[in-house]
Amino acid sequence: MNATPYIVDTPDLLVFAAVLLAIVVSNSLLMRRLSSFGTGCRRRISVLVPARNEEGTIGPCVLSLLAQDHPDFEVVVLDDGSTDRTTEVLAGIDSERLRVVAGEPLPAGWNGKPWACSQLAELATGELLLFTDADTVHEPETLRRAAAAMDSYGADFISAFPRNEVRTLGEQLTVPFIIWSVVAILPLGLAYLLPRSGAFSAANGKFMVFRRETYDEVGGFRAVRDDAAEDLALCRLVKAAGFKWRLLDASDCVTTRMYDGFGSALRGFSKNFFAIFDYRVLATLFVWLWMLLLALQPFFVSVILCLRRDFTTDFQAAVATIALMALVWLLVSIKTRLPWHIFLLYPVTMTISAGIGLWSMALTLLGRTSWKDRSLVRHKVRLV
Repeated sequence: MNATPYIVDTPDLLVFAAVLLAIVVSNSLLMRRLSSFGTGCRRRISVLVPARNEEGTIGPCVLSLLAQDHPDFEVVVLDDGSTDRTTEVLAGIDSERLRVVAGEPLPAGWNGKPWACSQLAELATGELLLFTDADTVHEPETLRRAAAAMDSYGADFISAFPRNEVRTLGEQLTVPFIIWSVVAILPLGLAYLLPRSGAFSAANGKFMVFRRETYDEVGGFRAVRDDAAEDLALCRLVKAAGFKWRLLDASDCVTTRMYDGFGSALRGFSKNFFAIFDYRVLATLFVWLWMLLLALQPFFVSVILCLRRDFTTDFQAAVATIALMALVWLLVSIKTRLPWHIFLLYPVTMTISAGIGLWSMALTLLGRTSWKDRSLVRHKVRLV
């Protein structure tokens, strides 16, 4: 039997894996840790937290924010129609720096989080606006270092990835992919050299800092009110307007548990994995199918050729691809403080993520995406 068991030439996958390794090494140097910045900036910061049914996390989040050692800041929490004990928990926190406001009803044409964040921005009094989620916990120096990072870079907008707690196997098989995809696929050096390119963009809604004038200039959350990936959409607007953007590693200062199991991760990622590709069908199909090939083909090739006792170029390339991909995942795990053993799960993680990505596209095309008991606005879909 001489048929070659692959779809894409196996050496091509090896080359791609080598490129990913180079990107990870480069990004690990460019994506500075938040703790590496000084603490000299004294400008007023508004910390803005949207909260909808967050009774289990809002208390630790707000208390960690109120414990910040920055000299001038406020914490504004918007209770976005919570039906659990979120309101009660917030009422039990007493601080002159804290303002808790009730959100207005969701207008037509808006998704819930952009609407909540837009209201928060209207209430803010700071020169810098930090948007963060209710499931984050911040070290006391986080605000000072974020402000210092803005000044150090002369940036108009920064975003950062916190340390993600992934306690269950379901979380370990889903959450790491979104982090890996940025650190391993987006070449930050090129992204910074192409300041207006929306294709080379990344942001994390759990930690976004804007200069007030930058936020207003790009239209804020109103400009992305119907986008399920509003953080990335805002980053694209910032870059398109010519403002300076930087991406940081906040795993030493901010911690989050994004989801609490496979089911919640599936629901969460299904709402926005298609939006990440700007609702482009062909781009979505290409990327996810390529991820499946990268994750699975080297294993199939190596097993089949091993059974044939064919240890020539294709076998060697397949084994080398597996080794390089494992190394890429290990380096990303170390950089972002994920459990080290995540790299052992990478073929399953990538396969599951591709499935979620295709499912997200299907849900969006059918108009069935939702989050926290609200249907998401049906966004305009493009073929290319």
